[in-house]
Amino acid sequence: MQEQIITRTIVTPHLATAASMLICVAQPSNASLHRALVKAEALLIAQPWRVDVGVLHIVSHSQQNEVHLTDGDDCSCPTTRGVCWHRAAWLILSTLAAGGCSPIANFPLPSILDDDELPAESFLDGPFDSFSDETLLGNDDADFIEVDFLPVLVKRGRKVAA
Repeated sequence: MQEQIITRTIVTPHLATAASMLICVAQPSNASLHRALVKAEALLIAQPWRVDVGVLHIVSHSQQNEVHLTDGDDCSCPTTRGVCWHRAAWLILSTLAAGGCSPIANFPLPSILDDDELPAESFLDGPFDSFSDETLLGNDDADFIEVDFLPVLVKRGRKVAA
């Protein structure tokens, strides 16, 4: 049996359109899907996304602080009518994967679940009690810093009389 070579390819507008057209040819009577595919073509290029264990994680277009999850059949978005663009995006990506390429996002959505992706100096690496409060409190012999309000002026080297 011949091994198939899978290439990692950034999703371009041309690839998204080609995959979308194949889906439209396969399902010619599904108008809701066709509208969702048109939106998904553009947003796969512009929105951050990643695929983890068969689930597409993609940033919401209307609310940038939300990430929707879809496996192609179900989606976490509140769409109640027709096919959402998240599911259409999943169909585009799975069509590209079936064609032999491993789709890569233009703007990858980072995963905070993978420890390997965290920077080495991340505060999550150590216990919270390792931070010293003395940096905030200072000591009695140190020079204090006065801060005036609007605009903030920092004056160093003045002793405040008690």
